[in-house]
Amino acid sequence: MASNVTVRGVKHVRKLALPFALSMAFVSLSAQAASSGGWIEAQKSVIATAQAAVQNPIHSQHDEDLVSAASQSVSLSSDETVGVTIALNLRNEAALDAFNKSVSDPQSPQYGKFLSSDQFVQQYSPTQAQVDAVVAHLQQAGFQDIEVSPNRLLINATGNPGAVQAAFHTNLVKFNLDGRQVYANNASISIPSELGSSVKSVLGLDNVAKIHTYHYIASPLRANSPVKVDASTGGTESAHNPTTFPAIYDVGSTPTASNTTVGVISWGSDAQTLKDLKTFASNNGLAAVTASVVKTGSGSSTYSDDVDNGDVEWDLDSQTIVGVSGGVKQLIFYTAPYTTSGSHPTLADLTNAYNGAVTANVAKVINVSLGVNESDATGQSADDAVFKQAVAQGQTFSVAAGDAGVYQWSTDSEGGGPGYVANSKGKVEINLATYSVSEPATSPNVIAVGGTALYTSGTTYVSESAWNEGLEAIDSPYDNDERLWATGGGVSTNETAPSWQTTALGSSVTHRVVPDLAFDAAYDSGTLIVWDGQSNEQVGGTSLASPIFVGIWARVQSGLNNALGFPASSIYAYLPSNSSLLHDVTTGNNGYNGYGYNAGTGWDYTTGWGSLNISNFYNFVQSTSNFAR
Repeated sequence: MASNVTVRGVKHVRKLALPFALSMAFVSLSAQAASSGGWIEAQKSVIATAQAAVQNPIHSQHDEDLVSAASQSVSLSSDETVGVTIALNLRNEAALDAFNKSVSDPQSPQYGKFLSSDQFVQQYSPTQAQVDAVVAHLQQAGFQDIEVSPNRLLINATGNPGAVQAAFHTNLVKFNLDGRQVYANNASISIPSELGSSVKSVLGLDNVAKIHTYHYIASPLRANSPVKVDASTGGTESAHNPTTFPAIYDVGSTPTASNTTVGVISWGSDAQTLKDLKTFASNNGLAAVTASVVKTGSGSSTYSDDVDNGDVEWDLDSQTIVGVSGGVKQLIFYTAPYTTSGSHPTLADLTNAYNGAVTANVAKVINVSLGVNESDATGQSADDAVFKQAVAQGQTFSVAAGDAGVYQWSTDSEGGGPGYVANSKGKVEINLATYSVSEPATSPNVIAVGGTALYTSGTTYVSESAWNEGLEAIDSPYDNDERLWATGGGVSTNETAPSWQTTALGSSVTHRVVPDLAFDAAYDSGTLIVWDGQSNEQVGGTSLASPIFVGIWARVQSGLNNALGFPASSIYAYLPSNSSLLHDVTTGNNGYNGYGYNAGTGWDYTTGWGSLNISNFYNFVQSTSNFAR
């Protein structure tokens, strides 16, 4: 039996030869399971989840809109195809969790002994037999272009509705939602029971979730507002070139990141971003940046330029990282597919992009300035598995906490948001006491970065408060409903609190809380970047805050020969008792009209531990032998 299976990798693609006997044996097994009813439910459909949600008095407008739209759905035609990603369970996951803890424990013999990608596969990846069984099932169902990721965590394939029905016992329908044509499976996903211990989740059978980038460009009215002054300190909010943040956050003699490779998760072509990065470096007298793009989708994927959204986002990420770091060894964009039709990227595409950065194991620090409402994140467990591998390999993902305050869940009937609060007349239309957070910032295996409003005197730090711009029209003049622009932060519904949070914050913390740190995100104190060839475009958002941390952590890594691992446990162990390492942000709120969380002394749900004093932080890490290594 011929196989069209490939291994998806960054450096190479090779053919797999699935043994004939194994293939035929499993085909028979799959058919027998189907005829005998030996199937199990693997995952609810987003339509069914929304239908259940609207039965609850407290639910989002998005759930209502989805149920209403899906009631007008039609089936996909037989010649339409979708890409699916099968996420497999880790092998020996408990042992991996123990390893990730011990690799940062100076009392452990595994301390600082990070794994190579090959070592990870040998010890913790799904077995080849598990992969072969899933591949055989997909082949029997009629899927094509089957690709297996190098770490065997993800299997990607393309199929039509008939293949989806045969493989997962669900049907694909399409309908219009929020001005987009979307597709989804209309019943739960099922798999043969024999695959139950292998399959973690199935991604790509819907593109309903709208992935948001976390940058903020103020409306003309707000952009021309008077300069804000901190009455207690006299500091003012003013925009800064990315190259000035090191001085503001007191870089001192901390080395540049010239020895460290940094990654950026993006989507689309990135061609304009590379041009803008070159212009930015030239404008600021910086050495030319060695930058490249790695496409993380299948061989047939499309990578169009996302002019209105992606260009400014990836410009903000890359120029902030370079400006704050003082220059990196190389910058690699791990980009997901994007088509101008709006059908991409899907959550599956982003999981593959994260995995591309991890399986390559080249970038020491990776920035993610995007996310979705946690309850919409059908790929959350798959993302967690990828991030666990990153921790085992000594890589650090930094993720923006979101720009919708505590209302990440809320969108209006036009799909505007997240953070929708009031209609165009200012009437509050949501339950202000219902909060949510953004994924993947909630993963215990990433650093979640919130936002502040930064007050300075020139390039001298004065103070910060939790970032909250209040309400603004969602997309004036097209959608004048009002949304909240404020730092994300709060409590995860799905993620258990990691031990380093429980130890530092108390046993009452049972679920992952975010953010961990925070840096400048306000528009008024934001940054000036090159965007589509135009200089000094002013931008804010937690998409500024996260790359500020990335630039700082890349500096620290370079100064210490890239020997540091994932720093979360050390941050929570040492920052509370070493106040000189940080700026504790104690004022501000991330909700509306008295709701949300307030900043306060020590860790809080708006700014975490606050922002870092770069010089003091670097010197402390350098002199503390068990800090993240």
